[in-house]
Amino acid sequence: MAAGIDPRPGEFGQGEPLAAQGPSAEGRAPRRPVPARSTFSPRRAPEPLMFSDTQFFRRTVFVSGMTIATALVLALIWNASEVFLVLFASILLAVLVRAPINGIVRHLRLTPNMALGLSVLALVSVLGTLVYIFAVPMAEQVGQLMSQLPRAMARLRQSLREYQWARPLLLEMSHAQLDLRTLVQARGLISSTASALIGLLIVFFIGVYLAAQPRLYQRGFMNLLPKHMRPRTAEVLDEIGSVLRWWLLGRLIVMLLVGFAAGIGLWWLDIPLAATLGVLSGMLEFIPYLGPILSAISPLLIAFNVGPTQAFYVLMLYVAIQTAEGYLISPLIEQRTVSLPPALVIFATVLLAALAGPLGAVLASPLTAAGIVAVRLLYVEDVVEQVEKLNAGGEAGRAGRPG
Repeated sequence: MAAGIDPRPGEFGQGEPLAAQGPSAEGRAPRRPVPARSTFSPRRAPEPLMFSDTQFFRRTVFVSGMTIATALVLALIWNASEVFLVLFASILLAVLVRAPINGIVRHLRLTPNMALGLSVLALVSVLGTLVYIFAVPMAEQVGQLMSQLPRAMARLRQSLREYQWARPLLLEMSHAQLDLRTLVQARGLISSTASALIGLLIVFFIGVYLAAQPRLYQRGFMNLLPKHMRPRTAEVLDEIGSVLRWWLLGRLIVMLLVGFAAGIGLWWLDIPLAATLGVLSGMLEFIPYLGPILSAISPLLIAFNVGPTQAFYVLMLYVAIQTAEGYLISPLIEQRTVSLPPALVIFATVLLAALAGPLGAVLASPLTAAGIVAVRLLYVEDVVEQVEKLNAGGEAGRAGRPG
């Protein structure tokens, strides 16, 4: 076999010519066959991620600092909730003042600053006219209302004593007596309007300054954020401003219609203090769902003081007004403005009323509208939908990969 084929199998199990094996195969050790490569190679387990002491210390300090900062922010919001609500009320006023500016600039060919001044002047003129027309008469009627409420309550108790089923109700009413001392306290509460006036002045001036230069404060807020978050933050703030503007427009229309209908209806039924009760009904419509219930209490008590029949007519009047508002007026307006889930609005109203008092109840609905926009844009679109797109892309890639 000097010049033949080597009978030993080669690397691939085939015989090889001796010339291909080198000059001489006799003087060297036989070559060990190379094992065939396996088509399956098990994946090595990932090594555990190890941190040095410095990295661990930095991460611990960062997490602790973020936890402390979050706790401090929550404590600040809890203890200064009224301050933040006043700030939000100022933002609402700024949105209301800036709402007609684009139309004024487009139709009257004025500069934005002149349009802003005209909008503020119109708002002050409307408020001043309402105060001039209703201030003195309403002040007198409010005094009459507060003097008639105890008599109306006493008449109601006297009428309920005739019925057996009303005795438990009378027992509960006796625990919460509406006597002269309570009336004096209520008058003192109403007459002490200095703090309310100061709060309204603060809201007015902050709102006017915000309306004059909204982009200045928006840029100052966005400078606190990383650069990659600023464009999305600007989109969210613009969307919140648009939603609040349309919500305010819808509420003002509903307040005007309900207040006018209530005042005319009470005047037609010959109920005392009809103008004051109508204005009160319109103002309480700013609080959706709960405001209409509160607005019907005082007219019912005053009407019951006149007579049970008049009280029944007033009850039917308010049921008709709220039915028309809930099934006709609000749906037509919300088609053009903003619609909010009723259960969520009621929950937010009760929660903020418990946390921040009457101011929280008044601002609960616009806060809910702003919160819905923020959650939809920052969480649903930027987090949930992005994860779904990534999962769908991964499944499509695995489906298109050959098996």
